[in-house]
Order: sequence, then structure tokens, then C-alpha cells
Amino acid sequence: MIEYCLDLNPLTDNPSDCSARTLPIRVLTRSDILEECCAEGTGITPYEAESIFKRIEKVIAESLEKGYSINTPLINISPSISGVFENWNDSFDPNRHKLKFNATPGVLLKKVAEETKVQKTDRRTSAIDIYSFKDHTIGGESEIITSGGVAELKGKKLKLDPADNTQGIFFIAEDGTETRVAVYVSNTDTTQIFQIPALGAGKYELQLRCISKNSKKLSVATFEKVLTVE
Repeated sequence: MIEYCLDLNPLTDNPSDCSARTLPIRVLTRSDILEECCAEGTGITPYEAESIFKRIEKVIAESLEKGYSINTPLINISPSISGVFENWNDSFDPNRHKLKFNATPGVLLKKVAEETKVQKTDRRTSAIDIYSFKDHTIGGESEIITSGGVAELKGKKLKLDPADNTQGIFFIAEDGTETRVAVYVSNTDTTQIFQIPALGAGKYELQLRCISKNSKKLSVATFEKVLTVE
């Protein structure tokens, strides 16, 4: 069973159009797959599974490098070249062209897709997340920040409405005092560039509060590191 939810579709003219987004239970890693291969009753040892998996990976990689395409029930892999060739006499130039390997589902995955049931569910709002903080006044990522300087956040679902006082980037002092950012240079889902407010010396927690698209609930993300104004 694969669950899905609907999002508004900005690519069509009809403002009511929606597109589906699948909601995987979790992401299985290579280690997870190997563990499943060695499940009780299979008779396969971890050493055997690891050895076979490594050998399959090596054979596929070497075969593609030699110029073969791969066609299996699980997946099909074929090479392609991107980039523009100026004329018939032009040749591959690594600065203008790129070799890629395209993967498509094999007959087994196509069959699974046809037979797997799907179920519509309520939309899960992904949490906002802050990946990094950079103080451009200092010139890089640092836990030391400059009062009144220019900073940059990287992450996901960072876009906010500066006109809404409940939303914004906040610096929270040790005594609980909150100072809200007033000047934003860039305000997108992945990047926030802003002026650090006038802050006194001390340690601060940074929070970003926003209401994500298609949501009415205020979400809060806290940067994992404590920032210090010296």
C-alpha cells in the first residue's frame, strides 16, 4: 500500500488543479536491503549477501564503463550525452558536454506498479529545517555573529511572511528576550539572507517561524548551534 496526498498544481491554468505526492513510509538504505536479504529463514548469511551485492555493483559499473547498456527485470540503465554540439565536426568536450546514465524501471518494477494499491491520505506538512548559518560580515560559517551584520540561512521550507508578526527569524537571548529580524534581502524556501538585528553581547538561540504553503499552522525550526555576539 502506497499513501499519497494532493498539492496544488502551479503548472496548470486552472487554480483548482492538484497533483499527487507519494508519502513513502521510510527510505531503505543499502544496509537495510542487505539485512532484509538475510532475514530469518532465507539461509543467506550477511557475508554472502554483502559479497554478492558488491559483485553485482562492480559488474554493472564495469559493464557501463565498457559501453554496455543494462536490461534486467528490476531496472534498465543506458548511457546518454547532454549538451549542444555546434556542428557535424564537433566532438565531445567535458567542459560543454556530460555523460549520464539514465535508469528506467524494468518489467518487474512495472508489474509491481500495476499491482500495488494506493490510498489517499491527509497531507503531511514537512517540517522546516535549517541546514546552515553563515555570517557574511565575518565571511563564513561561524557560531560567532556580528550585531547588525548580514547573515544567510540554508535549509528547506524557510520562506516566511515578514508582514505577519508571528512569522520571522528570531534571536532569543538567554533571559528569553526575543529580537525579530526586520530586514530581509532574500526570502525563499531554501535561502534566507537578512540583516542581523542590533544585539547585545551574549548567547542566542536562532528560530525561524513560518506558515508553510497550503498550511494554516505556524511551524518552528531552531538552529542546532548556539550563536554568540562577543
